Amino acid sequence: MARRLLVPSLTPGRVELPPDQAHHARDVLRLGLGDDVELFTAAGATASGVISELNPSVVAVEVRNIVDARETFSLTIASAIPKGARADWMIEKLSELGVARFVPLMTRRSVVHPEGKNKIDRWQRLAAESAKQSRRTGVMRIEPLTPLAELLRQADQATAYLSTAPGAVPLSSILHPPSSHLTLLVGPEGGWGEDELAAFAERHLTPITLGGTILRVETAAIAAAAVVAATPAPGRHPAR
Repeated sequence: MARRLLVPSLTPGRVELPPDQAHHARDVLRLGLGDDVELFTAAGATASGVISELNPSVVAVEVRNIVDARETFSLTIASAIPKGARADWMIEKLSELGVARFVPLMTRRSVVHPEGKNKIDRWQRLAAESAKQSRRTGVMRIEPLTPLAELLRQADQATAYLSTAPGAVPLSSILHPPSSHLTLLVGPEGGWGEDELAAFAERHLTPITLGGTILRVETAAIAAAAVVAATPAPGRHPAR
């Protein structure tokens, strides 16, 4: 199976790898001239190719067969952030499951507020590495820390929130007929605040259940993404 390498864009012919990917191809994977590779972009394009130039300063690929493989359905997970390494693990697994966009949420009972460029950049790198391994389409985009109220101002009817309250419906029940997108809100381990629940009701957002147990933040987010990924429908493809 050809090794995957991430590039900013794809054009027919010769494409030079960016420095980090050149290092990875040359010094980590130890690829050689004529080796087959697959190039992909964060936006979802892919192409086969062969290494046509390889030296300490440049690694270039001769590109062929460019395919724009953008999904017609996109899932956004907007979630409170768990502590420590659990957050990194969550990002990696959401990426593997084909989530298009991750929004770190600031909620009333949030404990972790990942502010600053370094944390977001780290998560974006994790998402890119996971995209290589999982062979998914594109790279999951990591958004800045966003207050829940700000996100709700942009919410539409393709937005739902995870809930343990009576009356919440199974996630699978809102996946048909398919929309072009879905945003799922995942609260902190302390639960949603009363004012947040009132805001959801005011906007007629659908409460979603993942079963009868109380899940940790990262478990809930990953379980929700797995349900969506495993539910084939027109315009939506299971994660690959």
